[in-house]
Amino acid sequence: MKRLFVSAIVIVLLLVVATSGAVTATPSPHNTARVAQATQAAQGPDQYGEQYDVDPAVLKKAVGTTEGVPKIALAAFHRAALPVDQKMMDLAVKCWKDKICDTGTGGKITVALADGFGENFWRQMTHMEFVLQALTYPEIGKIIYVTSLGDTARSIADFKSLVAQHVDIIIGFPDAGDALLPAVRDATANGIIYITHSYGKIGEPGKDYPTFVAEDVCKLGELFADTLNKEVGKGKIAFLGGTPGNALSAYWQSCEEPKLSKDLTLVGKADTSWTQEGVLEAVSGLISKNPDIKGYSYEAADSFLGGVRAYQAASLPLDIVLTLRTDEMSLFCEWEKINNPNFKVFYASGGNYQSRIALTAAMMKLKGYDLPADGIILPTVMRQLTKGTCNPDIPKEASTSSLIPIPIFKQMGGQ
Repeated sequence: MKRLFVSAIVIVLLLVVATSGAVTATPSPHNTARVAQATQAAQGPDQYGEQYDVDPAVLKKAVGTTEGVPKIALAAFHRAALPVDQKMMDLAVKCWKDKICDTGTGGKITVALADGFGENFWRQMTHMEFVLQALTYPEIGKIIYVTSLGDTARSIADFKSLVAQHVDIIIGFPDAGDALLPAVRDATANGIIYITHSYGKIGEPGKDYPTFVAEDVCKLGELFADTLNKEVGKGKIAFLGGTPGNALSAYWQSCEEPKLSKDLTLVGKADTSWTQEGVLEAVSGLISKNPDIKGYSYEAADSFLGGVRAYQAASLPLDIVLTLRTDEMSLFCEWEKINNPNFKVFYASGGNYQSRIALTAAMMKLKGYDLPADGIILPTVMRQLTKGTCNPDIPKEASTSSLIPIPIFKQMGGQ
């Protein structure tokens, strides 16, 4: 049946070429790509064990666009869209809770997610996305998770422990920054594939480790600047970042700052460790000196609830423009309750699924795929928050772009 389907595609193309003078003998790259994708889908997994046909609705939900999605990401999203039955859900929750688990497949591959700081729900979602992706591979027999609580020394020790255990793949965000590099290089020297997500770029990808996964983080910063330039126009703004020294915050800020209008004044930058408490402290300090700040750029939507609390504690109106990387429902629902037309929110994508892409990239690498040293870069788009986005059926801490099934979210403790 598969051969008949492929033959039918070829016959249709030949008939079109033969009967229409308007069609050349060489199809356009766009049509060629579509035919190749349809053919590959009919044939099943390629030599790397992957398929690349993805429902456009999945791409729209996750990335915000169907255009410019890299091939490796398409393979990851294909797996992410596969049905998740109750047995798989139960196992995913068990693996997520236990930190170390046997998948029951007898697979010889051991994979690990090494978090420098896993103590917020965004990281916990990223962990679950990783687990769910791993469970689509029967070759994977063991899944490990470690979190270092934001402690650099512990992060290095945890990483070295994984190397000593001879795991095959390590995925993670290097919160410790370049301090982790010696351990990463040791992993690479021992044949372990390490891939970072969320622009956790350290050292020299392609040499120190194969590659990294990210949205176009510089583009994100530029879009932040474009939004503030247009929506604020003139006045004071501030940048908020995550854990001290992390590459993600540093990169988008370095791209946003030079693109800011001369009519905007950057009055401060503050680390928050991507927690509500961290944002509460940071924003409280900023508005104590500059109560007239008109705009903020930041990564974490849920964590900015701490900023909302800071304004409420200071009895200041939330007449601000907020540009965000992530898209947690908690802030979006709170925004609807506040109902202030002068509180404008613009967001990109939560990106929790990037751990899925990193794992799929590593699995393809094991089978001989040549990974790009310059990164697996996802397209970046910005959307404005509008009324009706708040969905009470989705746990409030969940990213609207996450691909985790809602029943699993509820078992994770999302409210």
